Amino acid sequence: MRIRPIVCLSVALVLPQIATAKLPMPEKSLGQIESILDFCAKADPQSASKFKDVKKLLSGDATEDELSEARKSGDYTDSYQETSDKLDKVSPEKAAKACSAYLEPAK
Repeated sequence: MRIRPIVCLSVALVLPQIATAKLPMPEKSLGQIESILDFCAKADPQSASKFKDVKKLLSGDATEDELSEARKSGDYTDSYQETSDKLDKVSPEKAAKACSAYLEPAK
């Protein structure tokens, strides 16, 4: 399983939506992306703050209350858990490598 393409695709799909809404994406997408970013923060602890910064960027203009409500939704929790379950099957070495590669500038 290749994690970097999943992370990049997920981020690319939602970035254009950031400017158009307070909560820049559907709860299901937010759950998937936050699951990936949380996974990467655990897989690459030295870069955890960078993954946290990406999460902040993806939240757009949404308030903490709006984000909290979105995270309570069934769509969010289901997609977060489903994505986490899939990522938990990735070896720690591959996970750390893929997550670190995500943070590298594109060449």
